[in-house]
Amino acid sequence: MFAYGRDILKKRRAEPREDLLTAIANAKLDGELLADEYLDGSWLLIVFAGNDTTRNTLSGAMRLLTEFPDQRAKLASQPDLMANAANEFIRMVSPVIYMRRTATRDTEIADQAIAEGEKVLMYYGAANRDPAMFDNPDALNVERANSDKHIAFGYGPHVCVGKRVAQIQLEEAYRQILGRYPKATWTGDIDIAPNNFVHAISRLGLRLVG
Repeated sequence: MFAYGRDILKKRRAEPREDLLTAIANAKLDGELLADEYLDGSWLLIVFAGNDTTRNTLSGAMRLLTEFPDQRAKLASQPDLMANAANEFIRMVSPVIYMRRTATRDTEIADQAIAEGEKVLMYYGAANRDPAMFDNPDALNVERANSDKHIAFGYGPHVCVGKRVAQIQLEEAYRQILGRYPKATWTGDIDIAPNNFVHAISRLGLRLVG
């Protein structure tokens, strides 16, 4: 996979395009093009981050649409809601479980004292179902007005660079799925891999009904 990635990135140096891979291939550090190991790391991030999170959100969304059939019917009859629904899927599935940081100075969050050097965990699922931010947070609502306020892709300077790509993938995937199988339902069969970092759905049974 690394050899394939290096080949593509080096082709982008020879024949640049207006795309992300060209930007990575031609990025410079201290005036020099990135070494192969940096290209490997960038390629791995694109393949892993763009695959794992999106596919788990796709599977998780099908489960949600089965558990909330009224929302599936609404989405099937109003496809213009798809962009908003994609954010709602991401909010509810929260494919990445947590992120850890180290406090660089003494601080306080919500009356909780945090000392310099202490480790702090942020659980995406908890934040994305915070009732102070989302009304009735455990319910799927494809018309939720603030569904884009989820932080599943991070926030500020740490926001995921593939955020928009993932949203487009989810929107188009569900346009195709619901267009072909508007009554597709989850059978209740599911395997979730033992993983404390990513909500990894390794298998999810579907009944495809047109």
